[in-house]
Amino acid sequence: MAVPEILYKYTTAETAKIILNTGKLRWQSPCQFNDVQELQRMPLFSPTFEEARPLYAERLYELAKSGLNMSIGFYSDWTKLLISELRSLPQDKISLDKTQALVDKYISENGSKLQELLRKNTEQNNDGSLRCFCLTENSNHTLMWAHYADSHKGCLFGLTHIKELSTPFLEAEKVQYSDTPPIIGSGLDFYLYGPSKELNRKTRLAIYHCKSEDWSYEKEWRVIHKNRSDKVKKYTDYKFYKNELESITFGLKTSDKDKKAILKIIESSYPHCKIYQMTTENGSTNRNILKG
Repeated sequence: MAVPEILYKYTTAETAKIILNTGKLRWQSPCQFNDVQELQRMPLFSPTFEEARPLYAERLYELAKSGLNMSIGFYSDWTKLLISELRSLPQDKISLDKTQALVDKYISENGSKLQELLRKNTEQNNDGSLRCFCLTENSNHTLMWAHYADSHKGCLFGLTHIKELSTPFLEAEKVQYSDTPPIIGSGLDFYLYGPSKELNRKTRLAIYHCKSEDWSYEKEWRVIHKNRSDKVKKYTDYKFYKNELESITFGLKTSDKDKKAILKIIESSYPHCKIYQMTTENGSTNRNILKG
């Protein structure tokens, strides 16, 4: 999915002044986020591992009974092992019962170990070293102004990515919203082919880029990376290029004092930056350009 040309960050007026003065954006650890379910839901398979076991045995049986010249190189290591063991038997000794017995012998009975492994790995990753910057594609949302921009007294930053400089927002990925853990694949396919690059990508997105429907209004995009050098502070302030700041929007209640201070910084350090003002008319809010 293509990253929008401009993504937005709601912030308080005080934080806006700090960002503009320092030229830095604060990336935080997910363990500081306000969603208590963050990184708690592990992805699912359908059919599940338990449901897939008899299906897996049937497929192995069919493969073992097929011609010996059939290539099995693209299957998982455990699938190749089981097929090879079955094919070492006389053809009249290969049975579905025998195949199921081998599956029970070599393959874990359920997916709980994988679930435990994913959860353990996620907990280890969320040790304070992850750094996440959250943005939104929504340039005007009442709840976002209320929750993240000091009840409309703050600002909205428009941030763009610069492809030539490989700026981080180019790597932003969209958050998906679901009230149930996402299904990332088939238990049968996992048994047959093992983990793949695509499955690893879906697993990562399901854990780190998925939230419940309650948060869908945020229309969030995230950039995540590791900072192993600092786990204590649980945040890092990173420099950004001045041209990454595309615009700044003042909220309905941003004070004249804060506007004056911010406009002074914009004029001296970010002259290219567009200036917008939120206005209201007949109960509807609009984002109107003042400069740019």
